[in-house]
Amino acid sequence: MIVDKIYEYLSDKNKTIDEALRYEVEKIAGVIFKRQFMSETNEVEKGTIRLSSVGRCPRQTAYMFHGFERNGKEIDSRARIVFWTGDLAEMTIIALGKAAGCQIYASGLQQQRIHLIANGFSIPGHPDGIHIDDDNKVRLIEVKSMSSYGFELFQNNKIDFSYIAQINAYMEAKKLDETIMIAYNKDSGILSERIIKKDDNVVKEINNNILLIINSSPESLPEPPGEYEPNSKGFYAWQCLYCPYWGHCRTDAEKVLVGKSYKLKRRDNGLHKDKHE
Repeated sequence: MIVDKIYEYLSDKNKTIDEALRYEVEKIAGVIFKRQFMSETNEVEKGTIRLSSVGRCPRQTAYMFHGFERNGKEIDSRARIVFWTGDLAEMTIIALGKAAGCQIYASGLQQQRIHLIANGFSIPGHPDGIHIDDDNKVRLIEVKSMSSYGFELFQNNKIDFSYIAQINAYMEAKKLDETIMIAYNKDSGILSERIIKKDDNVVKEINNNILLIINSSPESLPEPPGEYEPNSKGFYAWQCLYCPYWGHCRTDAEKVLVGKSYKLKRRDNGLHKDKHE
């Protein structure tokens, strides 16, 4: 589909210059640069949920929804550069798809803002684009850059649930039943793609999570998923380490260096009682 056409285009030695597309790429790169490096914050407004977060831990999203102060993982200079390069890669793949002749719409400067109405609550999102194939089949496009490990999982159809939930939320909002998900291996530059079909069970779980969040209060938040609890060695799930609110949730935890990377571990003080127990 899109990936094969991109590779064919890149192998073609007789390319033509599309000035309109070149201009669009320049403009979008400027917008991304401003957002990542010239804005003080990318916070979600209190009382708001984004479709990109509907598959994450509902407790994390509830902290954001109720306007809690961040006291966990910070968006530091390294993270900003990572986000910048990821955004650039995803923008480039969409632009290359257009240059290769793929019928891609509602992307780039024309990217749509859509809304999913869930339990009477309007949740905004921004799909990467819409693709129409030669048989007039309409599909969403979602591009994700990932590590070699994540890319290998993708190729084995083991896709992170947060991605699956986000894509299903987009499809439900647009009343479409398929998405072309393109994965970019940021370590090797390899592209891969697969069709994701809308799953009614995932949509149901999304709605349940949204209901948990909007019906919660700062004093009564949703419980974290059970699989995020510490393992037999006291280490919390990696999702907890990267949560910007783990200081509120994991009050008995501390960051420890294990090998060359940090992990979040419950303090070994004999008091294994969580704040939300």
